[in-house]
Amino acid sequence: MLAATVEQRAPHMLEGVGADQVVTEPYTHHARQNAVPAEIYQQLEAEFPSLEMILNGRSEVGSNVAVRLTVKQVLGDKRISPLWREFFEYHTSGDYWRHVTRLFGDHLRREFPGLEARVGRRFEDWRVVPRGFAGDADIRLDCQFVMNTPVREVTSVKTPHVDLCDKIFSALFYFRDPADQVSGGDFDIYRWRREPRFIKHRSMDRDVELVKTLPYKANSYACFVNSALAIHGVSPRGITNIPRRYINFIAELPFKAFEPKQLSKLQQMWFASEVREAVQDDKY
Repeated sequence: MLAATVEQRAPHMLEGVGADQVVTEPYTHHARQNAVPAEIYQQLEAEFPSLEMILNGRSEVGSNVAVRLTVKQVLGDKRISPLWREFFEYHTSGDYWRHVTRLFGDHLRREFPGLEARVGRRFEDWRVVPRGFAGDADIRLDCQFVMNTPVREVTSVKTPHVDLCDKIFSALFYFRDPADQVSGGDFDIYRWRREPRFIKHRSMDRDVELVKTLPYKANSYACFVNSALAIHGVSPRGITNIPRRYINFIAELPFKAFEPKQLSKLQQMWFASEVREAVQDDKY
């Protein structure tokens, strides 16, 4: 463990969160600002890797594109500070997963009623391995440094969508640069206007309505149960040379937890222009 080597104890993002802070509409999620104590956030912010470190020699990756460092890369890289490596180690551990299931276990059971039987264990007892590492696992956890690259044209890095179908829990922890004054980059939560239907993992704008926006703000955090209901996106971000920075948390199964119902062939023909746009935008 790395905890003994750092002056500050790395924060545990779900520690101290109560069941009354979990919202169930339009789908199960929790969000808060001032997510961790200011002095810890300031140290984490000061030690956040640079875009150059994350790009690792890549010169041209495009405008408003997500680039990242995974837990596998971070734990093996001594350039990353001990505090951050301890943060990543904890948030890919069994202890973290037990915090997730303490708060979201019953919500996961309602959303995926046959999942525990399929695995053969209660959510609380699942075997946890960090993503990219060897070992028998019921769930693999990742923690990632992510930056959305400088924006040359006003765009959304992610239009309304659900996360990949093998992921059942996701979270974001924002590290907005103090110099970043551009609009957009917020986390948008949507509700279906009709029964869900997809173009891969994307929805058509006509099928969903925006119900809540969580601002892209320093030291803010959001997490949610991923399912066919969990439509979310990122608001269009203005032109800027400053990357959008955050931590991404993933809980991934070795199989799909749900199957998004796709548009029929007739619907694909009827909405051809929206289908083309969604397919072009379907980047993970």
